[in-house]
Amino acid sequence: MKKTIILPFLFLGLLSWGQAQFVVQNGSKTEVYNNINTAITNAVAGDTLYLPGGGFTITNATIDKTLHWVGHGHYPSETGATMQTRITTALNFTGNCDNSTFEGIYFTSTLTFGSADDEATNIEIKRCRILNTLNMRVSNVGNPDLNFHISECVTGFLYANNGSNCLIEKSLIFGPVHYFVQSLFSHNTINASNSNRIIYGCSNSLFNDNVFGYEWGLYNSASNTFNNNIFRSGLPYTPTDGNGNGGNNNIYNVGLENIYTDISHSANVYIFSYENDYHLNVSATGTAELDGSTVSIIGTASDGTNAGVYGTATPYKTIPYYPHINSANIATEAVNNQLGVNINAEAQSR
Repeated sequence: MKKTIILPFLFLGLLSWGQAQFVVQNGSKTEVYNNINTAITNAVAGDTLYLPGGGFTITNATIDKTLHWVGHGHYPSETGATMQTRITTALNFTGNCDNSTFEGIYFTSTLTFGSADDEATNIEIKRCRILNTLNMRVSNVGNPDLNFHISECVTGFLYANNGSNCLIEKSLIFGPVHYFVQSLFSHNTINASNSNRIIYGCSNSLFNDNVFGYEWGLYNSASNTFNNNIFRSGLPYTPTDGNGNGGNNNIYNVGLENIYTDISHSANVYIFSYENDYHLNVSATGTAELDGSTVSIIGTASDGTNAGVYGTATPYKTIPYYPHINSANIATEAVNNQLGVNINAEAQSR
């Protein structure tokens, strides 16, 4: 069921003369608050919380109810009219947060989900940036179905703590990937430098159509399958590694300096930069796993598109699904008792 979006609420942050406005929507009922903490406190499970641009601190860092969080995005090129939506607090979403969703928010600190006796499940995070660690669970006992879905995000360290059935897709990952069980990594770009422990403690997971620009890689992991990926250096497994890791149709020894169109804007290539272009370099070649021949890295994903975030029929997108504000011009004085307001917004098809 598609959510009804009342457009004026998306513009309140622009029209409030410097006072941020936070809108809580419950069906056709809406409430507007001047403080993010009041908005969160008064929201009930299932509500949608619309956040304006700006940086916000949440006083109560533990949240224990299902909410749907919507911001304006995090890419500077797309938020000139609204500013990035940034939350600067390290947050804990406990077990009653099942089915929460997040879109268009820059989290500058750590996110932790679940509690020792109650997992947070069915979490969706889309078109967000998570600068620090994303902890998907607190306990490390067992392999519960978390059903996390991370899509079109920029992330740091991803830590599932032995949780299973997670889908990580079309995301730029700039940190290690630890302790995922029976999960799927599809069309991601993974750049990290952390000795030999980028993919650590993972088991029975599928890694399909990704780009691995990491330094070193697979450690203490078993029964994982790698198909149609592109590797900066050698393959992360051998037929005799004894851990059951394997794969098909991968391309390796491409070289980090060759994989991408332009990563010259990062002093450290393992740190994300908005100015970099993470499209594949159309001239790059590597070694085919199948027969050792030299092949192009273009069009080698299992679906016939490119590996990495810009593959699939619906590639990586930076703008949240909700109507995007391209520009806003607001007069500072009224003329003939009328205030001039000119806002240009664009609907999003996905």
